Amino acid sequence: MRNTRRHGLVMCRVVVVFSSCISFFGNALAQVDADDVQALRVCLLANNLPYASRSENAGFDLDTASAVARILERPLEWIWTDNPADIQEIEESDFPLRRLARGDCDLILSMPGPAAETLGGDGSLVLGEAYYGAAFELVGCGNDLPSGLRALRERTVAIQSQTVAHFALLMVQAKTKTYFAIDAALAGIAEGEAEAGLLWGPAAGWELHRTGNRQCTLSADYRPPVAVRWNLHAATREADGELRLRIDGALLDLSTTDRLRNIGRGYGIPVRPPFEMTYSLRALNEL
Repeated sequence: MRNTRRHGLVMCRVVVVFSSCISFFGNALAQVDADDVQALRVCLLANNLPYASRSENAGFDLDTASAVARILERPLEWIWTDNPADIQEIEESDFPLRRLARGDCDLILSMPGPAAETLGGDGSLVLGEAYYGAAFELVGCGNDLPSGLRALRERTVAIQSQTVAHFALLMVQAKTKTYFAIDAALAGIAEGEAEAGLLWGPAAGWELHRTGNRQCTLSADYRPPVAVRWNLHAATREADGELRLRIDGALLDLSTTDRLRNIGRGYGIPVRPPFEMTYSLRALNEL
């Protein structure tokens, strides 16, 4: 009887220890699994609204990256790069390509194509599938606007200096009124110095949204010609093929369910579906 009771006590202790071990190792394995989920690291410019702002913790790319990370079920890490605060137009942007190439981050969003022109000749970097389009948009302040650029012939149109819009308007024989900033161009249109504006859509839309300007709007009927439109992509390292496919899938999900357009609306950005054809010198010459 005494041996039986002792045996039972030993077995009870074994069961308690075994259960404790299962609990300990189960928790440890769960922690390992959690640690194995790597963060999605996104390179962003610190002063680049409407795309991103470190001080305001906001921006179209920042919100898009957050949505992508949720779809991929990965934590998100921002990798910030300091830059001048006055970037206005696509050719001026100083994308942090070197940081992406050396592995500081996993992707950069809103990268214009084609890759041969925008990735700096770095063969280690590639662009994913286009997930939205952006263009020079027609802006009016109470005036009727045409749906195409050729109808602007002989009309005075506001532009920002040193942009493709200048060359496009010369090709359609419009008269240009040059400004050095988006806000100045919008003010010029509102004051009647120009009948319309041909301005970079994300920058113009953001300025109207930021200031609450309801006098001026982007034309809803305008169809941007090939010469003044671009597709935007996520840039990744060429070696990260599997990750790139998953990011492309997440961005496709966002763009085909209107969630990307809704993110853009929060910053005044006109998010267009990807274009079949985009800017080329030939397209500019054929306007």
